Amino acid sequence: MKKFIITLACFSALLLLMCAVIEVGLLFRPNVYAYKRQYMENHLNDIRVLLLGSSHVEEAVKPELIGEGTFNLAISARLKEYDAALAEMYVPRMEKLEVLVMPVDYTNFFFNREIPDKPSGQAGVNLVSTCRCMHTKYVGTRIDPIWYWSEILNSKLNFMSRFWNSNTQVLQECDSLGYIKLDVKDRKIGWETKARPALLSPDLPIDEEAYQELWQVYESVAQITHKKGVRFVLFVSPVYETYKERITDTMYQDMLQFVEKLQQKYPNVEFYNFLYADGFLPEDFNDSSHLTDTGAVKLSKMLSGVIYPH
Repeated sequence: MKKFIITLACFSALLLLMCAVIEVGLLFRPNVYAYKRQYMENHLNDIRVLLLGSSHVEEAVKPELIGEGTFNLAISARLKEYDAALAEMYVPRMEKLEVLVMPVDYTNFFFNREIPDKPSGQAGVNLVSTCRCMHTKYVGTRIDPIWYWSEILNSKLNFMSRFWNSNTQVLQECDSLGYIKLDVKDRKIGWETKARPALLSPDLPIDEEAYQELWQVYESVAQITHKKGVRFVLFVSPVYETYKERITDTMYQDMLQFVEKLQQKYPNVEFYNFLYADGFLPEDFNDSSHLTDTGAVKLSKMLSGVIYPH
């Protein structure tokens, strides 16, 4: 028994040492999170338009089409709290910043009014732990008291592949200005029903705690940008017909009222609703709510038109 315990202890120590070596080694391997942080630090006083948000910005807004000095700091599956943390980290230090852009997503306004049975096409990998881990480790933002989020234990990304990645491969994921291209030829079968919003019950009361958490995020960014004299541009991305079919008027009005309330308090807040925008074709969508590269070109030009009106 004693020999077994000693063997087990040695094996456990070796396993822990191996995990520690991998965790430390990953710090020196390229990834999109680290790349975007490095770009921000190196171009802090060159950026005029900063794009925050998740996949509805990272994969949908091309900085080169917005205007000179635009950078896409959005990252897929990012929690809104990290957008606020990044705004607090960078905006006060950005001397040439004129506009900060963030999305307003219909799915943020459920406030726990989903119908319990999750419909097909809505289920997906939960990337909350990945978001916390990667942003804490590589971006330097922290919104919780846990001092370290292990990449091995928390990341749903294929972190081991990074040991063979190069900086060139990272820039195949996102371009030099932070945009990730989704090609229509890579679209999966059944794309029309993927990433649709949950079915909702407008009769259920709003979860006030969830509402206040979302409000604090947007108000925090509004305060930071207002103090800096920066325009805070909010927009809603266009969606495919299968997504529109699930939009509930009650939640849609909640979204509009939320933004109106923010605008009444902060005069630097602008809002552009492209949810039902014309001109988007089936080939412009990667799934029901994400754009392909052709769709991103259209949306980027629309955003450029409101950021720099002619």
